[in-house]
Amino acid sequence: MELGRVSVEKNTGRDFVLELQAGKKVFGPLIGPGNDPEDTVGALKDFGYDFIMVDNEHSLVNKETIYMYIRAAREMAIPMLLRPEENSANFRCYLDSGVNGLMLPQVDSVEQAAFAVNQAYFPPTGHRGSGIGLSPYLLDFQDPAEMPLLAMTQYINDNTLVFPQTESLAGLSSLRQTLRLDGITGTIVGTNDLALNIGGIDPRAKRSEVNAAAFLGEKLREIAKICKEAGKVAGIGGFPPKGCLQRAEEGYQLFTLGYVRDGNVRNLKPVIEEAKALIR
Repeated sequence: MELGRVSVEKNTGRDFVLELQAGKKVFGPLIGPGNDPEDTVGALKDFGYDFIMVDNEHSLVNKETIYMYIRAAREMAIPMLLRPEENSANFRCYLDSGVNGLMLPQVDSVEQAAFAVNQAYFPPTGHRGSGIGLSPYLLDFQDPAEMPLLAMTQYINDNTLVFPQTESLAGLSSLRQTLRLDGITGTIVGTNDLALNIGGIDPRAKRSEVNAAAFLGEKLREIAKICKEAGKVAGIGGFPPKGCLQRAEEGYQLFTLGYVRDGNVRNLKPVIEEAKALIR
């Protein structure tokens, strides 16, 4: 089905999950405000990024602009994730518009993760309300009038990803139980937040020195081990390419790398090129 200049492909989210399950290492930037969606997504895809993630926890990207990112991501067949403002925010409208999945901030308990699953998935996994047919991107332009209802909900479930972030010792202590929930794709570590929660940081230490500290490295290795045992994806942010290499060797697969704001997307090309040269 043609939309604009290219075909809209099906099962972008499901295929992304299958690649992760096969062990592929993937990279995606966080996207903030001040960017042209089509130019940004096109450049990131050309540079070799594997997914994009719009950040609404720490930046201001309005809903209409997010819809433009959805359209561009679907046209260019690149998975699009969203980090909402809160783990309990009303993120259903984003999912129903066609966002492939969520990175949920500050998830400290199994109950918080279960809330997200309940909102993100249709039965039998969750209890998502039905907005099917309101956005053509949700079904990748398949006709909702011609599909059985359960076929539609299964298609959407198959193409949905949920990554609660591990950003505290409480989140780490409940991680095994969280990863057992149906619908949880894995976890993504918020490195700086986890370090701040652990505490005991040298007041003279720069962020790069904190991220390389032994007390934090021990916890990061523990998270990777828990994910491996559960058969779920371990993701992480906060590191440059060489730091990502160390984390990849420990078992991390998904990396948030770079931040796009105010039209600086061209600055990310050498970053992803270095990462992909180091990590295969």
